[in-house]
Amino acid sequence: MQVTSMLSAGYLEPMQNVSRVQKLTDYEKDTDQSKQLKEQEILAEEQALKAKLGDSAQVHTVYHYTMGTDGKRYITGASVTMKGSEEDLSRVSGFATEDLQSAKKEVNEALRNDAEKSEKNQTIIKAENEKRKTESEKDKAEDEKDAQVRELKQIQSEVIAHEAAHQAAAGELGGGVSYTYTQGPDGQKYITGGEVPIRFKEGATPEETLRNMQKVQAAANAPADPSGQDMRVAAKAAALASKARSEIAQENSAEHTETVAKGTPIFEAVKGDERQPSPEKNGVMSILASVKELQIMSLIPAA
Repeated sequence: MQVTSMLSAGYLEPMQNVSRVQKLTDYEKDTDQSKQLKEQEILAEEQALKAKLGDSAQVHTVYHYTMGTDGKRYITGASVTMKGSEEDLSRVSGFATEDLQSAKKEVNEALRNDAEKSEKNQTIIKAENEKRKTESEKDKAEDEKDAQVRELKQIQSEVIAHEAAHQAAAGELGGGVSYTYTQGPDGQKYITGGEVPIRFKEGATPEETLRNMQKVQAAANAPADPSGQDMRVAAKAAALASKARSEIAQENSAEHTETVAKGTPIFEAVKGDERQPSPEKNGVMSILASVKELQIMSLIPAA
């Protein structure tokens, strides 16, 4: 606080200059609380000066303000002009410097305590934030771990069902299932792959081969979601089944040709024999002869 003393007839020499509060330190500037304490100190000093002067002296005060971070204006300085008799002003000049220094010391101590408390609070807040961050990262890691385990369990169920479908459809043409495993983040092993060997068994006849290939094809397509390998096995079985059908068709054609070749001489024999059964023949021999001739005629293919 800047204090200027004036006599009614002129300035009192020497002019009394009392700096109540020194320049704030860096930590004092950082808080609105320090501004509030300074404002209280200045107002208290002003009241003390007025009390010392008494009612006969005139006191004029000009406040200096600083805007706080909370949007409020705080008194952080003041210029006090006192006008009165020499006796009144002498009382002010005798204003206890020790009291001012003591008050200043108390205020500075309060400001230092406030700064230390603020720093301590900031340390606590920082530690709490770090703790929350660590816990958040830990929770996130646990969530990711749980998600991976759930996915592995789902894959395991699907693989087991997939291979079981192959085995059931393959029957005696299928072998034992084998699995591949993956270790999860929980340390457990989970089935993530598998296979069932299926034999492409050729039968003793094309018909048996066809039945085997149809079974292999059904086994390959048994799962609801056949893999690429499953579809390749099914395609190979389909090709072998088609080949077996061709062989069956060729055999049937050959048998038909052989039947015609065997039937031709009979046809010619019957055709060359112009004798007709005599209706006059009597007895069993006549009936047998007619039946035999009819049987021979039934073997002749249609033209």
